[in-house]
Amino acid sequence: MSFEGMMSPLVLPADPGGIQGRSPGAGLALYVGGSGASDNHEGSDPQFPKSTMDAALALCVNGRHDFIFVQDYWANDSFPVVVDKQCAHIIGLGHGNPIGIWCLMYATGTPAACFSVGTHGYCEIAGFSMITGGSDPCITIASGNECKIHVHHCAFGEHGATQDGILAVGAGPEFNQSLIEHNIFGHQLTRDGLRIGNPTWTWIMHNLFRAYGGAGINITGNIGGQLGGIIGNKFYKDAAFAKGDAITLSTCANGMIDDNHAMEDGANPGINPYLDTSSPINAWGVNYSGNVVTYPGTS
Repeated sequence: MSFEGMMSPLVLPADPGGIQGRSPGAGLALYVGGSGASDNHEGSDPQFPKSTMDAALALCVNGRHDFIFVQDYWANDSFPVVVDKQCAHIIGLGHGNPIGIWCLMYATGTPAACFSVGTHGYCEIAGFSMITGGSDPCITIASGNECKIHVHHCAFGEHGATQDGILAVGAGPEFNQSLIEHNIFGHQLTRDGLRIGNPTWTWIMHNLFRAYGGAGINITGNIGGQLGGIIGNKFYKDAAFAKGDAITLSTCANGMIDDNHAMEDGANPGINPYLDTSSPINAWGVNYSGNVVTYPGTS
């Protein structure tokens, strides 16, 4: 069951499926954070939630589609939170508005990522605003895990400094049949929005990339498969783009790149913000770039 498919991002039926504490058609429904949270609680009642995601993940079972609903977040976990259960769904509820007011997740203390997707890597993460302090990515994928991850409706580096939004660079293949959609990669990223090595059938769709220190999407290669596609993303930079600032591809195979928009507020619109050094290059459709234009009738 996907995030969008729920009746509400905040409210579950009182007794879904006839079994208290079960998410609809799936495994356990567990709650984390909020008033009175304690890891001594069972966690299936939103009024008596766990205080850490670690404690909730410990109750998850591989392949059962357990859901963890994070009602509010007080940084009680040790970072990074290691997601090492297949088919775990981690949903930040924030204040009931996953688009506008996220559940803030700040990797405090020793520099670390917010999430580390571990050896199983088949998971969903949605509804969080993540920051790390500037020297680490928000989500890191352990090398060689062949993860299949669905990340959506999150913000990276929007409310504080962080390095990369999502980092997955290693021996590969790290990104296999993954979907990254409807996220905001914010203006306080110090490097790339997505820094990915070796994607296979990965799709990056309908994300917003604001001003950033490196590339919005930086894909360094893939092993033994198709890239998938980069479709309908928006890129904005409050200075002139450099070559490849929106999308940089290297040694990627058979990807479809179409309907991406790169907007800038700089004085050098002649620089191409898209760069593909693959051989052969991927399938490039109609992508756009240019200066920000004042709409007629406004000052």
